[in-house]
Amino acid sequence: MRERLAIRVVKADGSTEEFQPQKIMRTMRKAGASKEVANRVLKEIEGAAYDGITTREILKRVKALLQKEELHTAMRYDLKGAIMRMGPAGFAFETFISEILSNYGYKTKVRSILQGRCVQHEVDVVAESTSGAARRCLIECKYHNMPGLSVDLKDVLYTYARFLDLNEGSDLGKGERFDEVWLVSNTHPSPDATKYASCRGMKLLCWGCPKGGGLEELITEKKLYPVTILRSVDKMTLNNLFLADLMLAKDLVTHDMNYLREKTKLSEDKLGKLVFEAKQLM
Repeated sequence: MRERLAIRVVKADGSTEEFQPQKIMRTMRKAGASKEVANRVLKEIEGAAYDGITTREILKRVKALLQKEELHTAMRYDLKGAIMRMGPAGFAFETFISEILSNYGYKTKVRSILQGRCVQHEVDVVAESTSGAARRCLIECKYHNMPGLSVDLKDVLYTYARFLDLNEGSDLGKGERFDEVWLVSNTHPSPDATKYASCRGMKLLCWGCPKGGGLEELITEKKLYPVTILRSVDKMTLNNLFLADLMLAKDLVTHDMNYLREKTKLSEDKLGKLVFEAKQLM
């Protein structure tokens, strides 16, 4: 019996790794797929895999197969893609992060203009803990809408420099002092970024970082999925939802239809599809 040749997978950043079926299984199960469904999907993916297949192609195939089996699992499996579909600018991501932190007991404010020692800074999110010891956090959001990018060293250097300037300004009576500095991103941090942040006592909240408590874990733990995860969301619908300050899929379940119609100006048919998908997701 001939041994099957090793299959290399091309990642979004151009690097390659060996095809790892167990990795696909793990992510499907984490998204909520039943063992039977995950096994059926994996069998098809293994049969279609070829040397040089891209992670993007694998993701596309898995999503298509899951959607035929379990809609809610297919949506959850696409969480990373859903965040990248928020748009080319980072404003929606900043608001999304603010919503997440609010659900974890923080009082938040987005896009504040604050005076440092040397210059003014627009701070993406200011978060204050509302339980335990009061902590005021400066949060810089680094949003990417393309796969293969990461948080690099210059991003953490820039964020820490702003933190220093604002606190030096506070010492001169120009504003309130920050106790913590965070950098939040929807992508992975580079090794140097992680090393510098650790050295400086910065908090990185990124995809898969910190391990076991990354951004995706915070989202899934409380089902804080963005509305872009819903299959019926198109560009116009997304714009209407954002203008109505409806960032999370759960918002479509907690409000009644009259409220949603009035706030979003969307048709009842469109809202019906969105609410149905949101309920499936929840």
